[in-house]
Amino acid sequence: MAPVGGGRYARAEAEREAAAHGLDLDTILAVATPQRAVRVISDLLGPTVTFGPVPAGPHDMATAAATGAVGELTAWREGVTRVVVRVPVALDLVVTIGSRRIPAEVDLLVRVGLTGRAAAGAVEIDVDPITPEDIDADIRTRGVGGVFLRRLGDLEAEVRHHVGVWASTLLATPEAIRECRISVA
Repeated sequence: MAPVGGGRYARAEAEREAAAHGLDLDTILAVATPQRAVRVISDLLGPTVTFGPVPAGPHDMATAAATGAVGELTAWREGVTRVVVRVPVALDLVVTIGSRRIPAEVDLLVRVGLTGRAAAGAVEIDVDPITPEDIDADIRTRGVGGVFLRRLGDLEAEVRHHVGVWASTLLATPEAIRECRISVA
C-alpha cells in the first residue's frame, strides 16, 4: 500500500513501490491527479442524487427517501499519493412515520479519500471506505415532528449511515472499479 503521509520518507517509500512495478512516482502523480478524481466522481454521481425509501429509525419504524443536487466538487493532494475529494450535496429528505411525512433539508459534505499506487502496467486507485466521520451533515427541520426526528430518532446518525452506505455502494460499482485502474503501458 502506498504511503499516505507527506515528507521525505513517504516520498522515498512511494518511489520504491513505484519502481518495484517498473514505474516512477512522477507517472503515478501525473495520472492520479485531483482533477481526474473530481471528473471521475462527478461523472459517477451525475448532477442529482436519489436514494430510498430505506428503513430508518429505531427498529426501522420509519422510512426515509431523499433527492438532491450535487454541488461543485473540489479535491486536493494530501501527502504524496493521496487525494481527497470533497463532495457537497443539498438533499430534500422526507421521513415517513406511519401516515405522517416529516420533511428535512440536509446539506452534506462527503470526503472521499483516494490513494494512487503502482501496479503492473497501470496505476491503481484505492478508495477509502466511507465512514460516518467522512460525512458532515447540516440538518434543518421544522415543527414538533422535526424536533422528534433530531432528538429521539438521531436523524444525523441515520443520515450519515445511509449516505455512507449509498456512497460506498456507488464507489463499488463495476464502472467505478474500472475507473480505478488506469493503464500506463
